[in-house]
Amino acid sequence: MTPAPVSPDLIILADRASIENLMTDYYANIGKRNFDFSVYFAPGGVLDVNGLVATGADEIKALYVRAGGGAGALPKASPDPNAPPPGGPHMQMTNLKVEVKGDSGIADLFWSTLMSETLTSPPRVTEYGRERTELVKRDGRWLIKRRVVTSFGGMPEGLMEPYRKSRMAR
Repeated sequence: MTPAPVSPDLIILADRASIENLMTDYYANIGKRNFDFSVYFAPGGVLDVNGLVATGADEIKALYVRAGGGAGALPKASPDPNAPPPGGPHMQMTNLKVEVKGDSGIADLFWSTLMSETLTSPPRVTEYGRERTELVKRDGRWLIKRRVVTSFGGMPEGLMEPYRKSRMAR
């Protein structure tokens, strides 16, 4: 007995869910030290962060090492044993829109970084921006072909030069 054919709409829904999971997993790992983000990229994949461009696994790994895993500066513990423990950064993505066409897709979203100096201090937004990610499906797995991250505020000073150069090239 042959199985019933799978509806194309069902395939698109499953692909969208897979892409949403990939993006959620990616963001959940931002800020983890020594995490290899190149595992999310197709061979020859491109990561463009405010004009700082990395191509391929080795360059992507190096870009994340340079950025400290995406965490920024972590709060330090107080020498006072009664002080609240340090807080930390948390990345969030919102307004995720995923479009799938066959074995390619696009994910657009907004992102922000929240930071609390201690577990009892209020959080503050330290950086925010937009992302556009092109994806490809290889051997049944969705991978990033090109990820372009653009800050709208709070961008680290070290990224101003590549940001300005990328803007002038447009």
